Amino acid sequence: MLRYAARNSRLLAAAGTAGGTIIVGTTYLWEEPSSLEGDNRDQVPTDAESADVSYAPISLPSRKDQVNRLSNGKTFDVLVIGGGATGCGAALDAQMRGLDTALIERGDFASETSGRSTKLIWAGIRYIGTALGQLLRFKNLIRPLDAMGDFKGEFKMVLGAHKERKIMLENNPHLTSWVPIAVPIKTWISWPPPMGHPLFAFAPVTLPAVFKFYDGLGGFTCPPSHIMSKSRARRKFPQLDQDVKYVSVFYEGQHNDARTATCIALTAAEEGATVTNHVEMIGVLRENGDKGKAIGIRARDNMTGKEFEVHAKAIVFAGGPFTDGMRKIEDPNCKNAVNGAAGTHIVLPGYYCANGIGMLDINTSDGRFLFFLPWQGSTLVGTTDRKEDAVSKPGPPEDEIQWLLSEAEKYLSSELKVRRSDVLSAWQGFRPLASDPHAPPGAPASRDHTISTNPDTGITFITGGKWVTYREMAEDVIDRVVKLNSLSDKAGPCKTEKRILRGGIGYTRGVPIKLVQDFGVSEETAKHLARTYGMNAFDVCRNAQPTGKRWPRSGNLLIEGYPFLECEIEWACKNEMVVTVKDMMCLRTRLAFLNSEAAKTVAPRVAEIMQKALGWSKLEKNRQLQEAEEYLAQFGGPNMSKDAIYSAATITDIQDMFKTFDQKQTGYIDFDEMLLMAKKLGFPMTKMQAEKQFKSMDLDGNNKITEKEFITWWHEAGPDDELRKNLGNKFQSNVEKLGTGSDSRGIMFG
Repeated sequence: MLRYAARNSRLLAAAGTAGGTIIVGTTYLWEEPSSLEGDNRDQVPTDAESADVSYAPISLPSRKDQVNRLSNGKTFDVLVIGGGATGCGAALDAQMRGLDTALIERGDFASETSGRSTKLIWAGIRYIGTALGQLLRFKNLIRPLDAMGDFKGEFKMVLGAHKERKIMLENNPHLTSWVPIAVPIKTWISWPPPMGHPLFAFAPVTLPAVFKFYDGLGGFTCPPSHIMSKSRARRKFPQLDQDVKYVSVFYEGQHNDARTATCIALTAAEEGATVTNHVEMIGVLRENGDKGKAIGIRARDNMTGKEFEVHAKAIVFAGGPFTDGMRKIEDPNCKNAVNGAAGTHIVLPGYYCANGIGMLDINTSDGRFLFFLPWQGSTLVGTTDRKEDAVSKPGPPEDEIQWLLSEAEKYLSSELKVRRSDVLSAWQGFRPLASDPHAPPGAPASRDHTISTNPDTGITFITGGKWVTYREMAEDVIDRVVKLNSLSDKAGPCKTEKRILRGGIGYTRGVPIKLVQDFGVSEETAKHLARTYGMNAFDVCRNAQPTGKRWPRSGNLLIEGYPFLECEIEWACKNEMVVTVKDMMCLRTRLAFLNSEAAKTVAPRVAEIMQKALGWSKLEKNRQLQEAEEYLAQFGGPNMSKDAIYSAATITDIQDMFKTFDQKQTGYIDFDEMLLMAKKLGFPMTKMQAEKQFKSMDLDGNNKITEKEFITWWHEAGPDDELRKNLGNKFQSNVEKLGTGSDSRGIMFG
């Protein structure tokens, strides 16, 4: 095995060409490693300061070996149940303190909330606004001390998020990056005001100063916020509505959330933790049968059906919005502690975000923030917010897809048509809204995450919080577990603050260039591999097969239009515990989240590669493929679900319907045109019905329905209006005729 070496403090320039572009990068020193005695984890640097030393990739036990370690009857110090960001972080924290730790996850790592976020490492600028708005409400005149306490608590939370954002981005440049986010300002006074407070009506004037203050909270470690003039905005954002006063730009962190969480889990395994996916808790073991302290769990390997016991001195539930499901296994009569809040995201083609710059609407029609973000070559738009019990199904409601599309049009040029068929993928995720069921009466509610211990079983759960604070949350819950379970003699202090995640030790910005030069992969693929696997990308590329082309020389694509390689599938199966086609499509490559139709197209090929890598029978391969196809069918895409209720439409869609009625192309619809087109479209009306309908549309009573009146009628009539319902159904069938795959508008592959 080759060892990679890069001296960050003494970079040697290496000039070369790749894809016709002259590049200057880091020189890598290649040397044979000396043999490592015993556990090579002790030989590997684990903090950011030592990232410039030689690094040998760490091989991990196979999933089979991990399950065997889990089920061999030993007693762990800490058992964490839940493989999202917080659970994986807790396992890493506990193991690095010297505690013998195990982690189980019923699906794949980050298969729920942690893999369905807005992909931001967000320090929380909105929370500053909401906290200030709450502080300045009139009702707080009679409770000034309580109000100030609430504000300080919220402000402290934001400062903590800034600290954690800095740690994530500085430690893990292979997984994270800064993304500029533009806020277009169209008026000097915003009404109704953002976040519902009159004070924020002046946000368009004060926003640049607010963003500078926000930079300062993070110690000015992020790229500086700045103002973009109207003329510059026109050059940078050709797709932006030109009616803007100026654009204010600030920066947030961004990542591939599922990959980051997976790397946290695998880093815990590197440290020696027993980490397993697709293992589910089905019961709790207690000292005296069904009473007394919990001493372990009954678990089931969901891949084989085998059941076994896992014993532990301390147990942590980290199930996010699904935590109450775990607690019901512990105590069927327990009081609920977690409510779910669902959010929908859609993915549009990359041209909706110009030059890698995102956009933020701070004042949507219902008061939420709405992001347009460049992500993995596409545009991510989200999110919505509705209270609902959490489910694993990724498919979002159709009306939320339509709402996001309608909101997206507000800041885009009228020349850029936003259509329902532009949606490449859509999904929903759930975040937890938690309270402490074991808190004494009158205890203050948590403004961030909640940690609570059942006094009967001794099991501790943690939920709430944000992606950016996963490490802080993990530290807090392990602090609690160590104290409550008398583990202080064995446990050291928290050490995760400087721990680089898997693949990051020795990483520099020159890694993609080196991949291009040494293996002949394309620049796009090299960037993807480097930003996914870090230094382990070299191992991945050694498995790449010749393409038979002049360029790129190696690395057969899984599907055209995306940088994923076939050799990644085999490598992940053998090195990173991937065991299902569904997980590979959704979480390890993210293709289902980027383009659901592309994922459906390539799933059979992925099943073939995994069959060979994992030794599946033909029967198992077919079962895996069927499971993946059923799951992928739940994602939103360019076509509406057959059973979706058409309750909204984009402005462009409504304009197209108007033009269908305006047969004479006069710019308005007269009574005869409406009567004729209703008949042609398959829903004729009597003259009396038509007169009533026409009157409801003709707002100014001049016997002409303008486009503006038609759009107003559409939004005000509601989905129960008979004509609107018929038009919606007719329009849906027309969308379905657009086709799928490469024949469908907005499908970026094939």
